[in-house]
Amino acid sequence: MVVDTASESDCSSNCPALSLSTYISRRGAFAGINGTYFCPVDYPSCAGKENTFDFLVMNINKYYFNSANNVYSTNPAVIFGGGYVRFVGAAQEWGRDTGVDGVLSNYPLLVAGGNVNFGGSSDPKLGSKGSRSFVANKGNLVYIGVVHSATVAESARVLKAMGMDNALNLDDGGSTAFWFGGYKVGPGRNIPNAILFIAR
Repeated sequence: MVVDTASESDCSSNCPALSLSTYISRRGAFAGINGTYFCPVDYPSCAGKENTFDFLVMNINKYYFNSANNVYSTNPAVIFGGGYVRFVGAAQEWGRDTGVDGVLSNYPLLVAGGNVNFGGSSDPKLGSKGSRSFVANKGNLVYIGVVHSATVAESARVLKAMGMDNALNLDDGGSTAFWFGGYKVGPGRNIPNAILFIAR
């Protein structure tokens, strides 16, 4: 498991973004899913900060994005290591170790320790029904996927029912994209980062 980014370093405006299929093909991945929330070019409020993201991400080249400006450092993160996966409740709990394969922060943490960790929010984006992307684990096995026609809280209950130990919500809406031998969901809009499965 790695995290790939369209940009090679921090970017504050008009940042590059790629389709999930481009991430898949350029890395020779066999599966992948969209990554963090970001500021899409089609949102008027994103003028001047197009395709930027504020979350901590370490990409396949071992570059840590937003180390100096990680405004969401209290949000959870997932760390992909050689043969293991680890979830932390806040990105600030994680240092800047480049010995791992990838790091990605987003919110909310849906399941923690096998229990529902997110019961709902007053944020209308999280409370509306839609397709909800996630990354999760059972032991050292990593799962990615999309829960359809669900609120974020409902997706947490689905993932608990599936027996996931931990699960992190990813971006959704027009960014939702899931690839396994072709698009299973999406393609969605171009995205600044993605989680990929790559054969070793």
